[in-house]
Amino acid sequence: MASTTFLILVAAASLLASFAQADLQYGYYNTTCPGVEELVRTELEAIFADDSTLRAGLLRLHFHDCFVRGCDASLMLNSHNGTAEKHADPNLTVRGYEAIEAIKKVVEKACPLVVSCADIMAMAARDAVNFSTGPRYEVETGRRDGNVSMLEEALTNLPPADGNVTVLTQYFAVKNLTMKDMVVLSAAHTIGVTHCSSFSKRLYNFTGADDQDPSLDPAYGKTLTTKCPTDKMASVVPMDEVTVEKFDLGYYESVYNHRAVLHSDAALLEDSLTGAYVALMNNASSLDVFFADFAVAMINMGRAGVLTGTQGEIRETCGVYVD
Repeated sequence: MASTTFLILVAAASLLASFAQADLQYGYYNTTCPGVEELVRTELEAIFADDSTLRAGLLRLHFHDCFVRGCDASLMLNSHNGTAEKHADPNLTVRGYEAIEAIKKVVEKACPLVVSCADIMAMAARDAVNFSTGPRYEVETGRRDGNVSMLEEALTNLPPADGNVTVLTQYFAVKNLTMKDMVVLSAAHTIGVTHCSSFSKRLYNFTGADDQDPSLDPAYGKTLTTKCPTDKMASVVPMDEVTVEKFDLGYYESVYNHRAVLHSDAALLEDSLTGAYVALMNNASSLDVFFADFAVAMINMGRAGVLTGTQGEIRETCGVYVD
């Protein structure tokens, strides 16, 4: 159970958020589809019971959606010609589409053409975190769904896995997210796995001389080479070796001890400000501050480029074709 400190911090953040974004609101569906958040949560509980790895998948799905065109479910859209966002290289390993469609189907039976796919994705991300022993925060709702999805926009808007802090901060700033939001949201990597191909350069050819990234703990680097031999780049490894499926401070412990897998995570130590936050969380005696910060950062990200009012649409199926 969260402590009083955490609850007070999140309550204060929620109050500020409600003033900051008038078009989104808490309890948007209270009269039009009462109980929808619990309905989504109930469906997710069954989905996660069958496949717990989808918790990380749905969190990543929401993130990748919000960073391209905003949180408008455009990542759910399909293309016969392979030109939608989901067809871009960074999205080829994204999972959770079927889970969102399954939840949408249930929600449609209860409240036809009322609840957007974008809002379901935001609720699912929140519940994925909570079911992984992370915080349960309030989600602003009222988003509508976009009907445009372009592969090229995914390539230019998603932060690169090999980016440094300067590059990452720029990508986040475009979405009106701060450096603190960036270092906090990076901790979503405390759950889930990544493919060896996403960090192979750190293991085998960091500077072009068949060398290993010197910032990587040598012993851990050796372990990673056994899990990711050059002929098995499709293999996966956990991004947080400390507690793979638990939403906690294990991510920051890994980063602090130079055992982060992705270069973008390891790079947080190279900047004085992000490095200070990593150190603070590594030495934290409680989850309260991190949980409160993560809730605020997720609320902030959930506002990126949203469609509201008469913008966009509410569609019966999330994954319709755009061509």
